[in-house]
Amino acid sequence: MSAEATIRRGVRNARYTTVPNHVFEDDRLSMEARWLLGYLLSKPDNWTVVVGDIVKRGKCGRDKARKMIAELVEIGYAEREQTRDDGKFSASVLVIYDEPRDVVPVADPAASESVAFLPQTDLPATAKPSPVLPSPVKSAPSKDLKIVNTESLPSGEALADDLESAPASDVPEKGQGRVERERASRQFDVWFKAWPKPGSPVFARNAWFALSADDRAACIEKTPTYLAWAKPEELTAPAVYLKGRAWNDVPEDFSTDQAPVRELAKPCGKLWMGTRLEALFGEPTGRFHITKFDEARLANGLISREALLREKRRDHGWPLVCGMQDFARRDVPFFGLLTLKPFVADFQRVERGTPLLDAWRRLHERRGWLFVDGLRDWNYFPPIEDGADDLDAAVEAALEHFKTKISKERTNDAA
Repeated sequence: MSAEATIRRGVRNARYTTVPNHVFEDDRLSMEARWLLGYLLSKPDNWTVVVGDIVKRGKCGRDKARKMIAELVEIGYAEREQTRDDGKFSASVLVIYDEPRDVVPVADPAASESVAFLPQTDLPATAKPSPVLPSPVKSAPSKDLKIVNTESLPSGEALADDLESAPASDVPEKGQGRVERERASRQFDVWFKAWPKPGSPVFARNAWFALSADDRAACIEKTPTYLAWAKPEELTAPAVYLKGRAWNDVPEDFSTDQAPVRELAKPCGKLWMGTRLEALFGEPTGRFHITKFDEARLANGLISREALLREKRRDHGWPLVCGMQDFARRDVPFFGLLTLKPFVADFQRVERGTPLLDAWRRLHERRGWLFVDGLRDWNYFPPIEDGADDLDAAVEAALEHFKTKISKERTNDAA
């Protein structure tokens, strides 16, 4: 007598891991990446991913292991972070999540309320998310960049009409998910053709399906307005636009006959540094909490509580600043307000390894601010007086002068 083999789950013992059902239902994951995610989620907190261990456990080559890791990063279940060692950036590590994560870019970077557009985190500094976007976008505009003719692009209403398909009301309930996905796929094909900046269709499609249905509808409606509002050199790869939900950056009172209010700010350049310093003038608003890892450091005498709180305030207190530096490390474009440009025009270039840069670093340390180590070989700062003997006093005076200038302008604008 023969019978078809069945599969029965054995008795659960004390050593098990809880994995969310959506990990197994996410059809973006390959079987290999799904296995790796489950294996990594079974490890203790702050466990470091070692490629050699994945090779051994997965019985695969190093290239295959790296491909699986890259797949988790691309979909959002893993994020790379840059660790700090004595104030300098050192090796990167991987942080694993049981839910895919998205990046939300900055909208109005110079405004105090703009910090809400950056992701806030309750994780420790050693696990601060630094999402890695596929197909990084270089911040320098191409010399052969095409001027976008928005008149040839469909309007929000026309684009929405193109994206309409037959309703799924008559489809059985079990099949509605498939039908909705097919409809979303057709919507993506139409939207992708209308996006003027080239990019990977695979990455863009993954980003599209990571959006909610409401977000996709908003993207369809607002993309033509965004293209009319943004400068051509500000346009990013389609996946970056979708992941960041950049259509929300357009001011509510914008009309197509208005000039752009923002400009691409190159990392460590004048506008970028001015935006950063203006944000640091505000009170810290970032959230953090003491983790088990932090408690272990305190218990072992590796750090005092006062020093720990100062460290967390520096690394998480100003979300806009943290986000800008994260974007710069990943070559993600950042846009500053044009109203700040007149106040940073006289910023001076400061080379790495010079006494003047050391003076600016000490100023950041005195104020508990995150410095800009490791991003570029140079940075722009407010100019100091010629022939200054005391560089510490000179940079303090230069910073206060810059703060006074922009404060007066903001006061005049408010009046």
